[in-house]
Order: sequence, then structure tokens, then C-alpha cells
Amino acid sequence: MKIRRRILPLTLLFACLALAACSSEADVDVSQQTQAQTVAETAAPETEAPETEAPTEPVETHEGEKKSYLTGLWEEEEKVDRRPVAVMLNNLEQALPQTSINRAGVIYEAPVEGMITRLMGIYDDYDDLEKIGSVRSARTYFVFWSEQWDSIYAHYGQCDYANIYLDQIDNLNGVLGIGNTVYYRTTDRRAPHNAYTSAEGLTAGIEQMGYRTDHEADYDRGVFLFADEPGAVTLEDGTTAEYIYPGYKQNDAYFEYDPETGRYLRFEYGEEQIDDLDGEQVYTDNIIIQYCDWQYYYETTPYLWIDIWAEGDGYYITQGKAVPITWKGGVEYEPTAYYDMDGNELEINPGKTWVCTVLTDNQDDTVIE
Repeated sequence: MKIRRRILPLTLLFACLALAACSSEADVDVSQQTQAQTVAETAAPETEAPETEAPTEPVETHEGEKKSYLTGLWEEEEKVDRRPVAVMLNNLEQALPQTSINRAGVIYEAPVEGMITRLMGIYDDYDDLEKIGSVRSARTYFVFWSEQWDSIYAHYGQCDYANIYLDQIDNLNGVLGIGNTVYYRTTDRRAPHNAYTSAEGLTAGIEQMGYRTDHEADYDRGVFLFADEPGAVTLEDGTTAEYIYPGYKQNDAYFEYDPETGRYLRFEYGEEQIDDLDGEQVYTDNIIIQYCDWQYYYETTPYLWIDIWAEGDGYYITQGKAVPITWKGGVEYEPTAYYDMDGNELEINPGKTWVCTVLTDNQDDTVIE
């Protein structure tokens, strides 16, 4: 039997085609959405960004450098290995401001006749200095301090009592024939406050005198024992030391601690002490107060004999703290030794050191607070 096909009316046919078209478009949309969702779900899960290592600071190799015997800081090796110069510095009010005093690695201060103080700066880094001073005359104890550092001693004259010692050391004396090579005078001040030296003058004088320019082969350290890094010595058990008055009455010298820099700023004659090289205030990182017995050479002379070869008490001051110490003078030109109260050699912070020699008569005048 034949099956007869039914023919749909045209309107119903068009309706079916339209419905089929809509259904097809919907299927496509759903298919696309499903596919997109499937892709998203099967995508690799989000992972945290890998941690990046913090950039490392470059390692300081200090190639071509060596720690200074004067300061314990890194300097050019050739400057450290050569002999330093020790320059006598005028400290009278008429001679202020001094020039290039902040460039000295070590400063010695001690009374002379009339109980005024004189300074001696020891330099290993001075090649660019055109003006150092003003320069004054030698005193016996400064001669010995200079020799403890294997320095070449620069001075303009001397007291008679120093002559016997000057004959034993390498020195540049402004009142001898070498003077015009090493020193010059300025016109802004009256003599004797206007004699200066320079790197060029010192170098020419050393060459003219034929002095040894480098340390001996067995020279391995200066006077001080330095810690490995600046600021390493904190003196945790020390007393507060933000104001230091050593006991010098004539120039009324004192130091104030600056916690921002960790340095001690210097004052004298009622105002800031300034380095005329750059207009900056004179400073130091370390202070050593060394109490010494003394006497006059003779009753009729104002010149002092300060016994730096004996032993005594004192203080070490750094980073706003102070501790008591002892010291012992070396035989002849051997270095002075400094000790903590347990008898160990004193370790100090790398940096500039100011040694204040205070007569035992003025020991009770010292103020540390």
C-alpha cells in the first residue's frame, strides 16, 4: 500500500522554517558560550608571580686600597704606605681659622708655655692641599708623638729644649735653609701667625732633604687599634658624653656630640672652630683624654716637660659615650699604648681621633656629660 505524503500549507511551512532558523541560531550561541566556558575552565589556573630576588649591593673589593694607619679607613694604598707628615698648627686666637685641619687623621693637643694649647695634625692624605697651617714651632713632646707614627715632622722653629731631639728625626724646619722651599707667608696676618705649607712644599722639602718616603718593611700598624668598621664600638656600658670639656682654660675648648653624623663638633674661644679650607666646623670621631704629670724645665723658664713616657688615666669617648681608660708611654719612640679597665688594648672606631693631653693639675676641670 502506498503512503501518501501530506503537503503542509505554505504558511505553516514558513513558520516551521523560521522556528528552525531561530533554534539554529540559539544552538550556535549556546554552543559558543559552552565552548568559551569550557576553554576558560580548562585553562591553566592562575599562579602567583615568581618572587624576584632583591638586587644585591655590589661587594666592595677595595682593590688598590689599604686601611689607613691613622684612621683605620680605606685609602689609596700608596698613600697609606708612605710616611705621613706631622704639622705643628698654631692655635692662638689670632691664628684662627686654621686651614686644612679637618684633613688630618689624628690631632694632638697639649699645653705649651702660658698654658695655651698647640696642635699637631698628622696627614697621610694631603696631595691636593695648597694651604696647611698656620705652622708654629716644635715642643719636645710633639716631637715624640710625631715619631710614634713614623712621620716627617714639619715645624717653623723650636724651643731650645727640642733641639737635641730634632737632631735625631727627619724634620722640615722653617727657620733653616729648607724653610723657603717648604713654607710661605701670607699677607692677611702678622708674623708669626702667617706661615703656611702645602703639599707641593712638603714634597719638595722631603725630596731636597733626601728623607725616606715609605714606611719600613716591618711597619704594620700605627698607635691605635681600630675596630673593623666605623661605629662598631658603641661603649654600651659607658656614661653619657654629649658635651666634653677637657679642661683647657686658656682657649675654653670643648666638643659637642652631633647624633646625626656621629661626630664631635669643636668649639673654642667662645665660638665654632672652623676649617678655612671649606668653611666647615672642625670635628672628630674619637676623643682620647690623656692625663699627664708635668713640670717646668727650670724654675726660670715657661717651657713645659710633659711626661708622656710614664703612665696614667684618661677617657675614651665616641658615639655619645665615654669610658675610663689607662695609658702607658712607650720607651723612647715606641707608641703609647691605651687600655680598657680590664687591661685589654683599647679598640676604637675608625675615623679621626683627637688626643687631648691634659695636665694632672687640671684633671678635676674635665667635664663629660
